[in-house]
Amino acid sequence: MNLPFSLQNRPRQARLTAALGALITVGLLTWLAFSVLTGPQTPRIVANNVSRNFRTCLINDQHDAAMTPSVWSAVQEAAQGAAINAQHIVVPDTGNAAPLPYVNSLMQRHCGLIISVGPDLHDAIVTAAQHNPRQQFVSIGQPIKLPNMHSFSSASQSTISSMVRGAAHPQSPHRA
Repeated sequence: MNLPFSLQNRPRQARLTAALGALITVGLLTWLAFSVLTGPQTPRIVANNVSRNFRTCLINDQHDAAMTPSVWSAVQEAAQGAAINAQHIVVPDTGNAAPLPYVNSLMQRHCGLIISVGPDLHDAIVTAAQHNPRQQFVSIGQPIKLPNMHSFSSASQSTISSMVRGAAHPQSPHRA
């Protein structure tokens, strides 16, 4: 093979330098090819079907807004990394009869657990719980004694988080 240059007539150092240069060039090209092909990629957006997730709904009115942030953060903490959708509804200030349709709308949204914060929703939550015995409720405010209601005068974030997780993953009575 006749090449326009020949390394055979060159000193040994020139041949080693040329071989080292070729090796470095091949290495850089290989590294560049792999880094382009397998380098950092934008994260894939995965569209999960969240419609089948357990849904926890927090409801409060504008008067009870001071009690709500800690409860909402506990609900969000429980939902993080789990198949739980969290929703927060604020009832506008329109009088005593107005909260009941908002509570009923949460059952239409298929909320598995409805958490009510504050005394202003007391009558609406009691009415909804009495008419929907299979629906689970948590009331933070005035105590309510119904079989489908857990009520607390005030609840810690860990209590709320464990209630949400427990409602989302109920234990079967057949498990030991």
